[in-house]
Amino acid sequence: MIKKLIISNSMKSIRCYYPNYSEEQLEKIQYGLESVYLSITKLVVIILLSIILRIFKETIIVLLLFNCLRTTGFGLHATKSWGCWVSSVPTFIGVPLLCKYLTIPHYILIIIATLSLISFIFFAPADTVKRPLIRKKRRIIYKILTIIIGLIYLILTIIIKNSFWQNAFAFTALIEAVLICPLTYKIFKLPYNNYKNYKG
Repeated sequence: MIKKLIISNSMKSIRCYYPNYSEEQLEKIQYGLESVYLSITKLVVIILLSIILRIFKETIIVLLLFNCLRTTGFGLHATKSWGCWVSSVPTFIGVPLLCKYLTIPHYILIIIATLSLISFIFFAPADTVKRPLIRKKRRIIYKILTIIIGLIYLILTIIIKNSFWQNAFAFTALIEAVLICPLTYKIFKLPYNNYKNYKG
């Protein structure tokens, strides 16, 4: 109810101040506003839960590491807001907990980070229907950046001795690798390589 009210009032203001905007432009703006609202409310809930569970620092680190990859690698998005809640909150509370308390053999973490890097080489960046990566040059740049970040994560997983940081680098890479995998798109019945539906 609050979300609909905020988005609705915002769109009314935009229509009033920018009457020349096309319906397509307005749809993009509304999608952006909905994304921002969802991201903010979701982040607040995750942070509050992390404080209650005493993993605030770990949660912030995992979120930052993941978003470094997500910014360039993109990947699957839930089609419904409830789906985003169901997937994001357990992930960004569960993974910091695992990173803090789970001890995994170092070689397994190296394998996870290596396989994730291979995934970035083959599949990054992965777009969505609502955000197709139409320009080839941009896709190449994003791929290179994602591979570089993934390589850095792999190197840090190898050389850092701290268990939490090893887990954090390997697990955040794994999350992104899963989100850009064509099989994941297929499981959720979502189209892959959406840019191919556009010219240019």
